[in-house]
Amino acid sequence: MIVKSFGCSFIYGSELSDDFADNKHSPSQLSWPALIAQRRGYQYQCFAVPGSGNSQIAESVLCQAVDAATSLFVVGWTWIDRFSYVDAATDKWKTIIPSDNSDVAQFYYRHLHSQYQDKLNTLMCIRLTIDTLKQQGHNFIMTYQDELIFENKWHATPAVSELQNYIRPYLTAFEGHTFLEWSQLHGYPVSALWHPLESAHAAAADYLINHNLV
Repeated sequence: MIVKSFGCSFIYGSELSDDFADNKHSPSQLSWPALIAQRRGYQYQCFAVPGSGNSQIAESVLCQAVDAATSLFVVGWTWIDRFSYVDAATDKWKTIIPSDNSDVAQFYYRHLHSQYQDKLNTLMCIRLTIDTLKQQGHNFIMTYQDELIFENKWHATPAVSELQNYIRPYLTAFEGHTFLEWSQLHGYPVSALWHPLESAHAAAADYLINHNLV
């Protein structure tokens, strides 16, 4: 069995003590997906990219889903207002966020961005990913960082509501909270950049294993 993880810095393990080990930026072996693989005796492959958006995360999962090897997919969806796109000049993924000062980000968030589009695109990415993993016969667990995925007071069209109802049973929370919220509520150390640190990841792995979620 192989554990394959996907997401942003929260899955990658940014700012954990083995980040930049040997002066190289590499996925942490102390993140909760890595710890689950270790405790289950599975191989571990991390495809998470710090700072990525949900379109990039979904594309990465879909690329790996064609592999016939028996795998457990761990997918951590990130904040919906991140916008990932493929740069035409480099053919590589880039992501912008609301705090960026680049011309691209300034134009996008001023003229093109909307919370409705963020929500709809993320929900469609999640549903497509769920259906693909089910079709290919892969086991998976999905978590999320942004409660706006399930917000239904604003921009709650029938399309959004149907997608929310469809994906809800497949998304795992930590006692009803995101990983970050849960870490803060339990008093685990969190960095200035909002990354839960080693004890939080260890506790998260324990929580998911003890509740038979992985």
